[in-house]
Amino acid sequence: MKSQQKADGELLQVFGKVVAIVLLLTLLSVLGFRYFGSVSNISSQGLRVDHNRLLNVLGMVKAQWLAQGRPTEMKLSWDSTGTEYAESYVKMSAGGWPLPNSLDASGCEQLWYQLLGKDTLLQQFVSEIDAKRDVCSYIANNSDRIGYQLASGRVIFLTNDK
Repeated sequence: MKSQQKADGELLQVFGKVVAIVLLLTLLSVLGFRYFGSVSNISSQGLRVDHNRLLNVLGMVKAQWLAQGRPTEMKLSWDSTGTEYAESYVKMSAGGWPLPNSLDASGCEQLWYQLLGKDTLLQQFVSEIDAKRDVCSYIANNSDRIGYQLASGRVIFLTNDK
């Protein structure tokens, strides 16, 4: 009889462990779905912050352009590594706004990197250009976008909020 009680006790322990594992897996799956559901929100918040940064940087570049006598090309020095300065030259429009080196998506990506020091691939959004309207667009995963009008320097942030 003792062996039967011992077997029943072991069976209850195994059953308790199985129930605990199932509850733990259920909890982890719920947390996982919530985490992956919020990833698009996080990327759109990053684009929101970058919108404000872009506005500030464009204002500084315009002021620097005016102070330097309106050159057609300017050297930008941004602290990209914390210790060394990365220097890059940016073409400027007649109105004093930075222009991409080439009128394609890669030119817009390069301009973004030159102005903000961030890679568009790492930020999980893509670049497009509308050559007819002279607009570089930066589009996040959730369809939020920043449009930078090359001729006027106007920056438009369009959100997909409901």
